[in-house]
Amino acid sequence: MKKILIQEKLKNLGVFIEDISLGDFDYIGEYTAKKNRDPNSLLYKKAGCFFRPNYERGILMYYLVRKLEIKSVLEIGFGRGYATFCMAKAMCDHGIDGKIVTVDPNFDKNFLNNLTRVFPKHWFEKIEFLQSTSNSYFNQNKESKFDFIYIDGDHTYEAVKNDWNNSKDRYKKALLFDDYVPEDVKDIECRKLIDSIEDISKELVVMDRRLFSDDRLIKDEDINYGQVLLTK
Repeated sequence: MKKILIQEKLKNLGVFIEDISLGDFDYIGEYTAKKNRDPNSLLYKKAGCFFRPNYERGILMYYLVRKLEIKSVLEIGFGRGYATFCMAKAMCDHGIDGKIVTVDPNFDKNFLNNLTRVFPKHWFEKIEFLQSTSNSYFNQNKESKFDFIYIDGDHTYEAVKNDWNNSKDRYKKALLFDDYVPEDVKDIECRKLIDSIEDISKELVVMDRRLFSDDRLIKDEDINYGQVLLTK
């Protein structure tokens, strides 16, 4: 599988790195993706409490929407919505008449209501929130197809396999898997399934803190995890 740095992938999408406004993605991440470090960790003491875990994924999806003129998205796993709102912003910024269907069994209504106070109304108009398991959604929507599918739900092997089997004939332009790590860890078993996919263009996009500053000081060549992009 080809390995590519986010900087190079964005260039391939026609993006000039110096034109990216990191602040736009930092703002979305502030409310949907920022994380706290363990108070007992060395980085908590040396670098601070908060960090930005792979905000670059939102940048990638923003520019995929722009470049591929993606009008229909299925997102499996909303989480806190970082990717969702990055894609909604892309549709709004570039006049794309599109819709994002985000499927998750556990939406926090209070959390979503709070987001309506910080994000523009027209972003929300691009999003359909469906409280459901991915399997139930696919069973009830057997003919639906999408320009882009993002698989970021349950990361156990059987769940990822099920999401892939349900998705592989449903995406028209691109599909993105979250959390490809070189060795399976508990409940993050995406690699095994992704490695089994053959005869499709696959790219491991190395992203985490490659554009945003990395207070861990990890070199590009030492990052061996990321997200995997499949394109048609």
